Amino acid sequence: MLVAAVKTGFIKAIKTAFMLLKIVLPIYALVVIFRYSPGMALLQDLFSPAMKLFNLPGDAIIPIITGFFTDEYGTIAVLSQLNLTAAQITTVAMIVLVAHSVPVEAAIAQKVGLNFVKFTTLRLVMAILIGLLIGWMGVLLSW
Repeated sequence: MLVAAVKTGFIKAIKTAFMLLKIVLPIYALVVIFRYSPGMALLQDLFSPAMKLFNLPGDAIIPIITGFFTDEYGTIAVLSQLNLTAAQITTVAMIVLVAHSVPVEAAIAQKVGLNFVKFTTLRLVMAILIGLLIGWMGVLLSW
């Protein structure tokens, strides 16, 4: 019985690892390519003032946008390409944990009867508020 449980667990672990690789590797590759393209500089310049409110560099917008449209694993893949401090990574992680996979989850919420606009707005507003709070806590704790 123990051998069967271990075998089943191992097979499930391998399947999960391959499923995660199908998500993380393409996003990682796209971010590497995008990082060295003119688009990265454009996004950094565009979002740099807003990111300063969260005590983040301009390029932190990339994992945040990735998280809004995909999931936490995509965000991790992007974060691995950036040189952020622990406090900055925590800020990005908290923003994305509150508002990840927004289009998918909003569609599911609508199917169960929630208002699409209210649900999406609430998640985005809460992500911003938590990001501001965590970003400033990181500054205060680094004194």
